[in-house]
Amino acid sequence: MSRERIDAVALAGGRTTPGVIRIGDAVHRPASSRSAFVAALLGYLESIHFAGVPRYLGQDSHGRDVFSFLPGEVPSELGFIPDAQLRRAAGLIRAFHDATIGFEGKGAAEVVCHGDLSPCNCVFQDGSPCGFIDFDSAAPGSRADDLGYAAWLWLDLGNDEISAQNQRRRLSLFVDAYGQDVGDLIPFLLAAQSRLALDPRGAAPMREWAKASEAWTRRHLAGFAAQNKASR
Repeated sequence: MSRERIDAVALAGGRTTPGVIRIGDAVHRPASSRSAFVAALLGYLESIHFAGVPRYLGQDSHGRDVFSFLPGEVPSELGFIPDAQLRRAAGLIRAFHDATIGFEGKGAAEVVCHGDLSPCNCVFQDGSPCGFIDFDSAAPGSRADDLGYAAWLWLDLGNDEISAQNQRRRLSLFVDAYGQDVGDLIPFLLAAQSRLALDPRGAAPMREWAKASEAWTRRHLAGFAAQNKASR
């Protein structure tokens, strides 16, 4: 039996791509059509000493991409995130976006979007968000597009256990903590919900959850619009 078989540990935390394993202090994951872009992006972020992402370490003998392991905990599901963690997450997203501005691979776009800024793709240390993983969806885009998607997931919009009034407050907190005016996030948030609800590649339960989240958001549009107007 090879040493890799003995030492490899399947990573089950978060919503992990099948086939992702940890060997020592490195994460090995199947290559994708985005591998070259991700390698260039993470290499650039390493060159400017941005700490909130893994380092790209090349490919292994099986053609898998290899990344440094970020120690900490990765949530397996969405849920209620306390205010302090929301602020920290928004600040981390802002720092990531700002760090990508000088990356040539973004072209004329505003920033590079992570594309899936979920708590389930975030590493927590001592209860605090400290880094993002899983960059397979990374692509040039706008701050608002990435932040709108992130707000949906970090606030868990559509969760009936959290009141709409509290969610309006939490959204304002999240946007304020990001620290740059990105305008009204609700259209971007709705667009993200709609995309996932209609994505034929997604599992049926995921599509139904996204559809229910979108319906919840649309039911409360007036309240979010009033909150956005009052905060300006």
